[in-house]
Amino acid sequence: MGWQGARQLAVVAAGVLVLAATVAVTATASSAGQEITVMLPGNVPLVLVRIPAGTFTMGSPSGERNRGDDETQHQVTLTRDYYIGKYEVTQAQWRAIMGSNPSYFSSGGDYAVEQVTWNDITESGGFLAKLNRHLASTRQPGAGQMRLPTEAEWERAARGGTTTRFSYGDVLDCDDSCKPCATHAQHMRWCGNNTPGRPALVGSMKPNPHGLYDVHGNVFEWVQDWYGPYSSSAQKDPKGPWKGSDRVIRGGRSDSPANWCRSAYRGIKSPDTRDAHTGLRLAWSP
Repeated sequence: MGWQGARQLAVVAAGVLVLAATVAVTATASSAGQEITVMLPGNVPLVLVRIPAGTFTMGSPSGERNRGDDETQHQVTLTRDYYIGKYEVTQAQWRAIMGSNPSYFSSGGDYAVEQVTWNDITESGGFLAKLNRHLASTRQPGAGQMRLPTEAEWERAARGGTTTRFSYGDVLDCDDSCKPCATHAQHMRWCGNNTPGRPALVGSMKPNPHGLYDVHGNVFEWVQDWYGPYSSSAQKDPKGPWKGSDRVIRGGRSDSPANWCRSAYRGIKSPDTRDAHTGLRLAWSP
């Protein structure tokens, strides 16, 4: 994970390094790939990657192998740049904010946190509320604005500009269950390379084109949206249905078949569901 020690602002642009207080930012020629690091209590770092505004095709084409019937393709435009977690939230990060580790696979450190409900994350006094208060009290970026990504933000970030089944290709030479696959094994933690089926250290696999880790496999990730059918018409900054009974989870898990780890795959859970294979990734709109 890197980033231990004193808090600082480091902006690298045109070969010039500028130092200030509280946060580390590494800039690139465009907004895509810019990283920002905020520090949690105990000098625990939290890294987010900037995703540029733009238009992409959400969902899967009708001919995609093993697609779900709720993956209707439609054009989505996100009108603002946003940041999303470079890694899934870890057990160390959750403990730094909440004071305890709820995970079933409680290895600690940089293992993905799990056994957290959508309500644990979003309710008053939950993870996001306490994180935002910490950022405000330490005058760091994102104060009052850290949140779960929308489903559209999650998929745009996970795809990394690709249109294939996974961000690293269609991988049609492997099946979609748990049989070994050399290509998948480089990029994701799933039932084909994981016995027993427990989450791995975040960042153990290769990143996607945006530099994000574990968008395929490891733990499912809660997003903000209620679950509902997609419209086939073009959407701008969609936030999902205004009410529902289940929230959306994305990305697949360490004991799931490869099919569940596709970029377009949509899972659902009641917001009070707690299990050993569901965690989260953070987002922030500056």
